Amino acid sequence: MIEILKIWLARLTLGVSALLIAWVSLFILYGVGARYFLGASPIWFDELARYVIIGGAMIGVGAVWVEGAHMRVAVLEQRVPATIKRLMIFYQWILTLALSGSMAWFSYQYVGKVGFFTTPGLQISRSVPVALLPVGFGFLFLLVLLHGPNAIRQQEVEID
Repeated sequence: MIEILKIWLARLTLGVSALLIAWVSLFILYGVGARYFLGASPIWFDELARYVIIGGAMIGVGAVWVEGAHMRVAVLEQRVPATIKRLMIFYQWILTLALSGSMAWFSYQYVGKVGFFTTPGLQISRSVPVALLPVGFGFLFLLVLLHGPNAIRQQEVEID
């Protein structure tokens, strides 16, 4: 059941992340086209694209970690005895869990502190784009917790 929940949550977050990145592509294409054909584009388009890129990255980070698709060096894990390897995996898991949980908490606290500032282009509360940080770190925390202290899948790298 936990494995199904983890897979479902990873796919959901990656899907949302992919939709946000596709949305940013449309924003950028519109902005470039408007500058080229109309001579100007709305100033808030660049700001909105920046926030959506951050949101896409933050929402997808947990699924990327669970899939082992993030950049990491795992040479040491492959060259040590099984007992030490299990200890290393547990250490990585507990450290990631602690860091993502604390970052979710601290970024949640930060959302409340920047609420009275507004963004320059969109003129919305800064707490709206900053709220993407605790959401992303919260998904990372939840997915790491569901993954448990298990080895992260090794990505295969093609050698030319």
